[in-house]
Order: sequence, then C-alpha cells, then structure tokens
Amino acid sequence: MKLTTVGGALAVTALAFVLLLPGALFSQEEEDQQPLLEWHGESPHWEPGQEFSAVKGSTWIGSRECLYCHEELKMDFLATAHARSLHKAEISLDRQGCEACHGAGGGHQMLRSRGAIFAFDWEDSSHENNICLRCHEWLTTNREWERTSHARASLRCSDCHDPHQSHDSGMRHLLLADVNELCISCHQVTADDFRNFSHHPVQVDSANEPDGGVMNCTDCHEVHAGHGPAMLAERKVRNLCLTCHMDKGGPFKFAHMSVDDALGDSCLNCHSSHGSSNPGLTLMDGRSLCLQCHTDRSEHNAPTTCWTTGCHHAMHGSNNDPFLRF
Repeated sequence: MKLTTVGGALAVTALAFVLLLPGALFSQEEEDQQPLLEWHGESPHWEPGQEFSAVKGSTWIGSRECLYCHEELKMDFLATAHARSLHKAEISLDRQGCEACHGAGGGHQMLRSRGAIFAFDWEDSSHENNICLRCHEWLTTNREWERTSHARASLRCSDCHDPHQSHDSGMRHLLLADVNELCISCHQVTADDFRNFSHHPVQVDSANEPDGGVMNCTDCHEVHAGHGPAMLAERKVRNLCLTCHMDKGGPFKFAHMSVDDALGDSCLNCHSSHGSSNPGLTLMDGRSLCLQCHTDRSEHNAPTTCWTTGCHHAMHGSNNDPFLRF
C-alpha cells in the first residue's frame, strides 16, 4: 500500500487500531448477541471461538454469565447447597450451575428475553417440579410425590422453597418461611383448630402461645411423600400418636377397643388431632363421647365424665381391671 499523505497514514493507523478492538467488526446489536465464552469453577474452560454443546437449540454459557445480570442473587446463591453441589466438575454440563435448573442460557443471553429460558414463575407446576426431581429423584422411586395431596393440588416446589436462598438466612431446607407458617398459609382451618382450648403445642400465633413451637406440622406429616390424603408420616394413625404418647399404647391385658391396633381403629375415634374445645383433645365433652359406642349404657346417668377417678379412669387400657377402672 502506498501512502502519500499524512492524513492517509493517520487513517490507516486508526483503522488498524479499530480492527484490534474486541467486537469492532460487529454492530451494537450484533455485539449484544455474541455469547461470552467462559465457563466457571473447576469445570473445563472454553476458549474464545470454541463451540458450545447445543442443547434444545441453545448453548451453555456458565453461571458467571448469568450473574453478570442477576447480581442480586449472587451472594445468597453462592452460600447455598445448590451452588456447592451444582459446580462439581464430575457432573454433566446439563446439571451444572444456574443452567442445571433454567436450561442452557445462550439464547436467553442473546435475545434478552425470558422466553428463551425456563422461568419458574410462568411454567406450570409439573414442569417446574420435574426439574427439581431430576436431582431429588428419591421422591420418584415409588411415585411418592406423585401420590401426595400436594402434587394433586398442583403445588410447586417454589411455593415452599427458594432455590437461591442462602443457608445463612436461618431457614432450613431453603424454606421461604418457618415450616408451620408455610403450612398454615394454606391450611387456615387447621390453624384455627390450634387456637382451641386444648391443642397440640404447634405455634401458629407466637405472641399468644407461650407453649407454642414445641411441635412442627412435619412431626406428623410428611409433606413430600406421606401416607393417605393427610400425608401422614406413619401409615397408621395409632403408630404416629404412639411416637410421643408411648404410655397409651400398652400392650394391655384389657384393651379399649378404639385403641386396639388389631381392630384397625385409631386414636381419632375419640380425639381431634390438632385441637378441640374439650379437654384432652376429645371430640365431644363428657359422657357424650363414650355413648357414641356404648349406647347400652345411656341409662347410667352419672353426674360426671365416664373417666372420672373411681369409674373408667384407665380409658386407654388396663392390666388390672376389665372395666378399665384402674
């Protein structure tokens, strides 16, 4: 090339400088669409120009690129078990970092739109939950989650859990709130039961419950894989109650029918599991409860409850007296 003027020399120099600038050959729109080529953690690093593995029409870009825009999530997320477990080099790329849950981020990054990536708040519950179940597969072994009332009601994992939340928040299992608070946010009728005169010590109103907080809803209910419509932690109600009330289970020489496991009956024949306006969480007051079964004793018009001392005091069972008097 022959240069004849100082101005021409300056033009060539300027052109050479521009060509050395990263992205200089692209328009601003084109430059915005260039993927940033870097991986994270101890996983393999991709060099500029190296192709990504295409997944569902998009490309893997790495969590670092996600956090450039989603800076508000960074500190909390890096302190979670998810961040630690999803950045192990030995796991496949489709299970690493942010993209393990949200999918490959190349299209999202280039298009700058939510539609190019999985957003938990606009997909239906089964899509979201299936992503969680890819790693939490123990819930799918025997269709445990699928059988629950929660699954049938289309609950999402994110209704109770925040996958980005730091363990420093004090919440176990990445919960959005205290476990009892979460449960009663949907189960308001049950919360009202706990406000009765007689109730299990589950905290629903901390300011009014000096005995609250001794028990959690999850002491009796398995929210991911429980038995029956109530998702109980034990298949039989009686076995569940006896985990705490062991003295009521016998074995007794003279067992009360309603608590005799061989008859298939349960504690719920006489007691409300959450709370009652009657003493001892009983379903009815005084003699009315006993007369539900012992109808032939209705003429025995005692002025007190049937289980008053001296009458049928050992109402759960006795090793001494067939009439359960002691």
